[in-house]
Amino acid sequence: DPKGGALREAAYPRLRWVFRFKNEHLLFEDIGDLRPFVLTILAERRSPSFGLLCNLFAPSTIDDCVQHDGAGAVPGIKTDAGEFETRGHRSRVVRVGEAELGLFAQLFDKPGTPARRARLPLVHSTESLEVLRKLAQHPRRLGDLGDAVYGTEMWHETNTQADGTIRRETRFPKGTGEWILSGPHFYVGTPFNKTPRETCRHNQDYDVVDLETIPDDYLPRTNYVPDCDPATYLARTPRFLGRPVTEFYRHVHRRMLAVTGERSVISTIVPPSSAHIHTVVSLTFDTNVELVATAAMTSAIPVDFLVRAKGGSDLTVGVTRTLPAVRVDSLFGGRLIARALRLNCLTTHYADLWNEVWPQATSPGWTSRDPRLSPWPAPSAKWARASAVRNAFERRWALVEIDALAALELGLTLAELCTIYRTQFPVLRGYEQDTWFDTRGRVAFTASKGLVGVGLDRKSFELWQDCLRREVPLPSDFDRQGLVPPFDRRDREEDMGLAYEVFAGAGAGETQGDAPLVLGS
Repeated sequence: DPKGGALREAAYPRLRWVFRFKNEHLLFEDIGDLRPFVLTILAERRSPSFGLLCNLFAPSTIDDCVQHDGAGAVPGIKTDAGEFETRGHRSRVVRVGEAELGLFAQLFDKPGTPARRARLPLVHSTESLEVLRKLAQHPRRLGDLGDAVYGTEMWHETNTQADGTIRRETRFPKGTGEWILSGPHFYVGTPFNKTPRETCRHNQDYDVVDLETIPDDYLPRTNYVPDCDPATYLARTPRFLGRPVTEFYRHVHRRMLAVTGERSVISTIVPPSSAHIHTVVSLTFDTNVELVATAAMTSAIPVDFLVRAKGGSDLTVGVTRTLPAVRVDSLFGGRLIARALRLNCLTTHYADLWNEVWPQATSPGWTSRDPRLSPWPAPSAKWARASAVRNAFERRWALVEIDALAALELGLTLAELCTIYRTQFPVLRGYEQDTWFDTRGRVAFTASKGLVGVGLDRKSFELWQDCLRREVPLPSDFDRQGLVPPFDRRDREEDMGLAYEVFAGAGAGETQGDAPLVLGS
């Protein structure tokens, strides 16, 4: 509760233990499985000092954590088999005192909030706490940009339909001026994630966009269009630096957070003239370099982890201002910007952004020579269709490299990056373990619920794999969907490790030049 500071100030000196449960095992049968609950032990007042245990699913885990000897890896939220984790580990017991409360206030509350009024985040382990300490030490935040960045929710669906600003109509827009985004339109680093179906009644009525086949001027369907004349529409548009925000390229993210989903921070870049409804938040910057740097950082697992640790469900403009910002002139800043451009600049609507920022995006190229990765554009390259990464394999690889670069920018070790991935992103980890790519970088099969209809269904994929193992032909009527075997899976921790070590070596001056950086194959 943002207004609960006084209650927290009274509670912290009395707390001895805080146990934060998730009801996935229906310990309370009459309450939904997604509802969290908390047990606390309190005593007489003293200087704040208490134990914190989060992400609990069974009471027995508490005893296991207290009695554990500290050996072995810290269990995450789910086991490798996809079950909710109930094993204990000594590192799961996080000791919270005055210093830790001050850290939480610095990271998650308004500037000047007293330590004893800080909100208590979800901290999975002592390792996670150390990552939070490092994130707090990062010298630059979005809020430091001050008036050079402006946030807005833009069109509120009910009010702006009532006053005739927009109307509900599902169709392909005639241009970006008619494209009004909803949350499902975009995903992490992907402005064209899904398109509404002709009849779109809810957020399941969307189809995944094939980025390899879309035309250069593609726009997905919109569910809303302007409902007034252009002059009125423009007059009602929020303004930044005296100009409508629709004259700028902008960062957007979904406002509501799925803190237990595949990813929590869902962000991308949208082109000028486009708009959005209030379930989306946009940030407008006075320079496009800062915009693209922000797009990169908010696509990274370390920043997603920070937002998850806060434990809220609403990524408002105010919360966004507390997030770390890239030092655009740093070694890692240029590399982050380059990958964000290649992920976002998918169509001609982004050509001007690419042409302006790409020459400033210093980067020696990919960290792998995998043939599924497209050639790296020259430093002076103008936008072309080949500027963007399009197949699923290389888009994933770009995000993996962003994770590694963001970790380096924020001062995290590789072990810390892998720990927060392993312990805090069970859904993403589960999808990664059951996503297969073909030799062209396309998804052959995935368990991802966000990619329904992409690749083969499980039965067909397992049949093909069985035929490959037995070296027998597929049935004559089998739909190969253009896929080319063999198929392989990737290990995200291993891939992040490869990228991290290469970039860390480049930071130490071990690798220079414009040739692709390579470590392994």
